[in-house]
Amino acid sequence: MNGVIKPAKTLVIAVIFGLTLASQCATAQVFPRGNGLSLAGLDQFDMYVQIQQWEAMDGDEGSFRLETLQKLENEFKSAGIRRRSAGRDYLVCNLQASRDGNRIAYNVSVEYWLLASTDVNKLMWQNSRMSLVSANRFDIDSVASECVGLFITEWQQWNPAT
Repeated sequence: MNGVIKPAKTLVIAVIFGLTLASQCATAQVFPRGNGLSLAGLDQFDMYVQIQQWEAMDGDEGSFRLETLQKLENEFKSAGIRRRSAGRDYLVCNLQASRDGNRIAYNVSVEYWLLASTDVNKLMWQNSRMSLVSANRFDIDSVASECVGLFITEWQQWNPAT
């Protein structure tokens, strides 16, 4: 009996393993990360910078957020994308940052939303990146550039230059 797996247990293990693999394959390339098509034809949207975590960081969180938003708007403008305040299309750059000594770990997550006044808001596309840098390399320009870069890389695939 020791070391011998009964056929029924083997079948149960195989079924569980198979279902696990099937569920992973079914979700491998799905909404919203794989939904770049939702960016086709998009050339204006409202935008927002949201700081979700600001742990042991120097500087004022509110000032950092507003200056990053201004930088974001300027970088998008140079790519041909305009900010349309109070629009239904909404791009959010989320930031989580934590400092430990002279190192800062941070994550930016860019989300494209369709807002509905009488229905559920819909997350149409999302991408994120995590970074670890020395404290002197973390600034508004780097955060804004990462948010813009994550979005523009996908956006250009669906909006080729004419």
